[in-house]
Amino acid sequence: MKTVLKISKVINILALCCLIGLAYGLVLTGILQVLAAILFFIAFPKEKLIYIYFAFVAFFFLVWEGNPFGWQFIFPLGLMILLTYTIHTKKI
Repeated sequence: MKTVLKISKVINILALCCLIGLAYGLVLTGILQVLAAILFFIAFPKEKLIYIYFAFVAFFFLVWEGNPFGWQFIFPLGLMILLTYTIHTKKI
């Protein structure tokens, strides 16, 4: 469990570093953060914040109309903050 948490933290940090790549970086950031969230969920299935994260991810994809510059892109910033907070404040 400790190892999975460390791996999840490293993936999250790498994902945040990918933001430098702008449009492509945003896609890679999203993929890596969902991967980090899945690993975190496997390690800590009772953590409530991870369920909130997945609910907002699902909501984002439900309302997203494919427009890369729409109002929906407020959500990824919030998702990044929520997942980073969830992973990095978890005490074992």
